[in-house]
Amino acid sequence: MRDLLKKIKNHPITAGVITIGIILLIGLVRIQIMRSNTGLLSEPIKRGTITESVYGIGTVTARNSYQLRVGVTGTIQQIFAAEGDQVKRGQKLIQLDGMEVFKAPFDGTITYFPSKVGETVFAQGIILSLVDLLDRYIVVTLEQRAAIRVRPGQRARVSFENMRDKNYSGLVESIYSNQSQFLVRIRVEDLPPQILPEMVGDVAIGISEHRSVLIIPAAALDMGKVLVKDKGRTPRPVEVKIGLVDGSQAELLSGDLKEGDQLYLRPRVNP
Repeated sequence: MRDLLKKIKNHPITAGVITIGIILLIGLVRIQIMRSNTGLLSEPIKRGTITESVYGIGTVTARNSYQLRVGVTGTIQQIFAAEGDQVKRGQKLIQLDGMEVFKAPFDGTITYFPSKVGETVFAQGIILSLVDLLDRYIVVTLEQRAAIRVRPGQRARVSFENMRDKNYSGLVESIYSNQSQFLVRIRVEDLPPQILPEMVGDVAIGISEHRSVLIIPAAALDMGKVLVKDKGRTPRPVEVKIGLVDGSQAELLSGDLKEGDQLYLRPRVNP
């Protein structure tokens, strides 16, 4: 082996040819590896709308909730509803001795009502809780750098675990701070009834939008380059510059790509 290396060293042309051959071989092997990975070819790229978003975890919150407390200690005389019942506004709930009957201030569901007839309730203790489970909004906690870019009127997208096939559209109502937390309140009109207060979901708030731009898969990017599928040829490397990135998509600002091109995606690395 030493004799072979010495001979190569004494022949610069041979050494150059061997070096070029090694480089080409490495490139071909890399391309072959990428081409041999099934499912690594993107859909034809096309124009569309891409949105830059900030992300957070949102908590579903009831807009109307009511806790019944009394100012003096008393004894329960009558109970007209039970925990879990749906009641209408004005419906009787409970009566204490020496007091008028307490009624529901709005339509809702009784979520807490452990008391029984004859029991004593104490001043300022919670006797029952009533919540409107259908009139809800979402509160999201954001980091400061994300919160600075959020404005009322921006659109949001919400999804919930075990319901990933469905996204719900929302609108930012307000942004405010509370005890060093930066909070965003989002109105969502079409939440189904099974989404209850205190449930959490993933929230994406759109802060910037570009329309009619070429969109490429982010998984095709590799150190500022992509590999384009050429008919009957090996993949063609193309340098690209990207703009907005939203999850799995990226906006193409420049690069020798056109609608209909297909790109090779980077193989997934197993953890």
